[in-house]
This record gives sequence, structure tokens and C-alpha cells, in this order.
Amino acid sequence: MPSKATSNKTIMKILHKMDRYDKNEKIFIGYLFILLIFILLTPIIKVTWLKWTEWYGVRLYKSFESCVIVLLSLAILIGWNVSFRFKNIFLTYFWWRDNKALINFLFLFIIATSYFGMIDAVRISSWVTSTIQISWWCIFVEILLLLWIVFTLISVIKNAKEMWKKTKIINMIDEDKEKQEETKDEIKKWLFE
Repeated sequence: MPSKATSNKTIMKILHKMDRYDKNEKIFIGYLFILLIFILLTPIIKVTWLKWTEWYGVRLYKSFESCVIVLLSLAILIGWNVSFRFKNIFLTYFWWRDNKALINFLFLFIIATSYFGMIDAVRISSWVTSTIQISWWCIFVEILLLLWIVFTLISVIKNAKEMWKKTKIINMIDEDKEKQEETKDEIKKWLFE
């Protein structure tokens, strides 16, 4: 059983780590953990034997391939947004430094795509039989995903505009420096001729 001192140290480490993030990053990390809980615990499909009887839910882990894609994407998102070590490893192998929101958008889009694929299959099968339906929890998770995809897309566009302004300034400075270097070279040529 851990002592009170080690549990206090752990809590202090977590609080110290959370101080490194700004408000938007803290909100997104909280959103990711809430999304993870809803994806793991809520049913996607509602199955009834007859239309008016009780139903049972089918969760994501019943579909192995979709579960792997969704959970791997969520693990990468959580690692990317929480762990600086993971972020450095990711940057080492994939060279992505410019826009953090673009990576968030990409993996949320992957999760949403796999979710919508499963849901479309259920909708098509519900035309044939009324015993299989989409659960309300699944619709709630869809709405969570879509809202945050829109927020991250807005953030991606905003970051892209900021990066464009920075590169424009750098290009203008480089052009001025080249002109000064050319002028100096011409002066040297004239002096030594």
C-alpha cells in the first residue's frame, strides 16, 4: 500500500505537469478523457428482440478492427497532447512541428470516420430489421466528435494564417538581406577594378 507521501508526490507531479499547459490544451485533454470514457462505456448499437421489449447494447470492443483504430487514434491523441516525450518521439519520426491542431484534427477525423462507417452500416441494417438501432449514446459521441472537429478545424485555419504571416515576414527579411549582399559585392568589384 503506497504511503501518503508518495501519493502526495504523484498528485504534485500531475499538478505541476498540468501547469505547463494553457487553458485550451487543458480543455482539450479533458475532452479526450471524456471522449475515451464515452467510447469505452457507452453502447453503439441497441438490439431488441421485439420492438417493445427490453434491449441490450453492443459496445465498440465487439468490432475488433474498429476498436483498434479508434483506441489507437485516441492513444496517439492523448500521448501527443499530454506527454512531451511522446511528442518528441512523434516529431523525430514524422517531422511535424508547424501546426499541433492539424494533428488533433487528423486523428479526430480518423475516429469520426470509423464511427460513421459503423453507424452507417447499422442504419442500413435497420432498414431491413427494426430490432437493430443506433443508441442515443452513440449519437451523443458523434456530436462530441463533430463539434470538436469543427473547433480544431477553426484552430488549424487560424494557425495556418499565423504561420503564413511569419513566413511572409521571414521571406521579406531574406530578400532585403540578399539585396544588401549584392550591393556590397558590387561595391567591392568597383573598388578593386
